[in-house]
Amino acid sequence: MGAIFYALFLLAASGFTVTLICHVASLFGIPLGLQQYLKFLFPGVFVVFLPTIFVMNRLTRDFKQKDLWRAALRGCPPWMRRAVGIIAGYSWLGFFGLPWLYGGGMNSPANRDRVMSAMLMTFYLVPAAVLYSATRVQSLDESRRCLNGHRVSPSAKFCEQCGAPVAAATKESHSYLS
Repeated sequence: MGAIFYALFLLAASGFTVTLICHVASLFGIPLGLQQYLKFLFPGVFVVFLPTIFVMNRLTRDFKQKDLWRAALRGCPPWMRRAVGIIAGYSWLGFFGLPWLYGGGMNSPANRDRVMSAMLMTFYLVPAAVLYSATRVQSLDESRRCLNGHRVSPSAKFCEQCGAPVAAATKESHSYLS
């Protein structure tokens, strides 16, 4: 499964990169013609997003609903988790703000390209982050131990065997709580 996760991660990261380039170009008024790339980018979202849903269900099955995103992205470095939040917020604000900022509303092809590329960035970055997390989460979960050295489940705060608190994460590993 690791090879499939890596392949889908690379596809999602590539889609994000192309979409980011198109978005930055559209912000500066450089007409790359996002419409010509949409015939590849739009179906590509479904290619990476549908498997991501199944992977995310597997990553979050032992966690409470309120910890869904922490659980799904627990294998990601902190900068990647922050990037997902920033890009998702930017896309949401950009949906309303970019047409207003550049004028012309959604009737303008340039504004449609700006808004569409902002939304596609989120729909590629979320799968990239979740799939990256899936490639790393098994080793991180196996390294979780209590202060007495017993293995603990990914969502445990205390050891199921002895009741001791879970040891703090080392610098090499990332806890899902950080």
